[in-house]
Amino acid sequence: MTKKFKTVSEWLDWQQTIHPLNIDFKLERILSVYKKLNISSIANKIITVAGTNGKGSTVSFLESVISKKNYRVGTFTSPHILRYNERIKINGQEIDDESLLETFEMINDRRGDTTLTYFEFATLSAFYLFSKSNLDVAVLEVGLGGRLDATNIVDSDVSIITSIGIDHTEFLGNTIDSIALEKAGVMRPFKKSIYAQNKPPAALLKYTKNKSVNLLIHNNDYQVNRSKTNWSINSKNLNLNEIPNLKMIGDYQYNYAAASLLALNEILPDCLKDHDDVKVALSETEISGRFQFLSKSPDIILDVAHNEDAAKSLAENIKTRGYDSIQVVLGVLADKDVYSIVEPFSNLVDHWYIGTINSERGMNADEISYRINSIYKNKLSAETYASVTTAFNQARANQTKDSLLLVYGSFYTVSEVLKSHMCEQNKNNAV
Repeated sequence: MTKKFKTVSEWLDWQQTIHPLNIDFKLERILSVYKKLNISSIANKIITVAGTNGKGSTVSFLESVISKKNYRVGTFTSPHILRYNERIKINGQEIDDESLLETFEMINDRRGDTTLTYFEFATLSAFYLFSKSNLDVAVLEVGLGGRLDATNIVDSDVSIITSIGIDHTEFLGNTIDSIALEKAGVMRPFKKSIYAQNKPPAALLKYTKNKSVNLLIHNNDYQVNRSKTNWSINSKNLNLNEIPNLKMIGDYQYNYAAASLLALNEILPDCLKDHDDVKVALSETEISGRFQFLSKSPDIILDVAHNEDAAKSLAENIKTRGYDSIQVVLGVLADKDVYSIVEPFSNLVDHWYIGTINSERGMNADEISYRINSIYKNKLSAETYASVTTAFNQARANQTKDSLLLVYGSFYTVSEVLKSHMCEQNKNNAV
């Protein structure tokens, strides 16, 4: 086998060129290459996590609890925030470059003339690495939808649907029912699936009945109860009380944590026997870019919210904190509905710093400003910048002690700000 590239970044640049589409909802190609890898199993048990929002948090809760009891766990997530290696973790550790390089070479050799998208290449890499790691559990985050997502070439033992909202309409349809059916594709007959919200869409309920899926529904088959200092989950087969409140901010995080526990109770009940360990694992779970405080006094919060439901939840969280003044750094991808992402903040934000995301997929800052100007009836207080980093630097320079600086709109937006912040810290430490 001849080495094609020497670095991970070179491989990733090339992977984005070998298939004509960034997203191609056809499983035949990836399945054909998967079979050539001779993978007998990626793990003893598999959990698939689908949903519009909350997938990353749910995967993190699962990983924390499983690893706390020293079971071997692999996680596959997307997108990454700082480095590609975040996508594939084994026992909480990002995969190393050497393993990625070897795996990329092997997959490229086996695929022959079959083209793969960037995400399909990543999925196969994760599956191959998991198959060599003797995992008790593999936790797979669906990239987009579910039914035709690359992760769906393997059968899960239990699935979780975290939420269903309007997003990626060009691929999933523009109604809740159409999106629900795409996400329902990760379910398997006679297996358990957990829906982490109240009142599932009618299409989802019909699907589970027709496919003989055993669906557990929040506030129907299980309950989550909260107090000021702790919370509990109670169902027919699981009762866990007085769990310390989560570090992860937002009421919805408790839904994701509860769904994680129900899934584990189905496939790995021994993992939950020591309630004290479970409580510690849940209460200590954190994840980058989810209401993440970059600094305090003055407060800078980063959040990857990039669709209507996520923006609404983020705005509600901000309201409860009672800031005197709020400035926002915003960057959005070109395929997003800017209006729905911004509208929940229309009565909260004093000034917008709008940047163009450093990607071909990024929407131009002037275009973003133009689109949201109607919300403010031509009285929008905003400035536009050629990059998110420039927008952030200017916003931070203008920030006062008692104000909030919020960064949101995309994973890319948060990534650019985090990388800029880390570079600045490294420079300061070097002085």
